[in-house]
Amino acid sequence: MNRNSYVIFAGLFLGICVILCVGIWYSITELRACREEYDQLDSERHNNSGMITNLETRNAALSRITRLSINNAVLVPDAVAFFSMVRTIMERHNISLLYMTTSGQDDSGKKDNVLQIKVDGGYYDMVGMFADLRGLSTPSKITRLSLKRNHDLPEELVEADITLEVLTEE
Repeated sequence: MNRNSYVIFAGLFLGICVILCVGIWYSITELRACREEYDQLDSERHNNSGMITNLETRNAALSRITRLSINNAVLVPDAVAFFSMVRTIMERHNISLLYMTTSGQDDSGKKDNVLQIKVDGGYYDMVGMFADLRGLSTPSKITRLSLKRNHDLPEELVEADITLEVLTEE
C-alpha cells in the first residue's frame, strides 16, 4: 500500500474517533440534564405528596363538619321553652329539680337564653341526662357545671348546679 492510503485510513480513523468522542460528550451532557430534571421532578413529587396528604386531612375534616346536622337545628323562643325540653329529660332519668332561674329579659330587647338549674339525683342518672342533653336538636351548651355530693342526702345522690346557654330565635 502506498503512503496516501495510510493517510486516508488514518484520517478516517481519526474522524471516527472524533465523532465517537463528540457523541459520548453529547450523551453525557444530555444524561446530566435528564438526571437534574429527574431530581427536580422527584423533589416536586415529594412536596406535592405532602400537600396532597394535608389536603386529604382537610377534606376529611370538612366532610365530618358537613355531616353534622347543624342546619337541622331547632331554635327555641327563649330559655323557658328550652327548660320544658330539659324537664322531660330530667323526668325520664328521675332527677329532682331544686330550683330554676333564667337570665331574664332586659330593656335591650335581647331574649333570655341562659338557664340556671339546681338538681339532685343519682350520679349515673345525671350522666344519662347530660348524654340526652347533648342529643337535643336545639343548639345549647353547658357553660358551668358543679357536681357535689350532698352529705344530707343518701349516699348515692349528687347535687348539680348547671348553667345552660341556648341559641334562641332572633
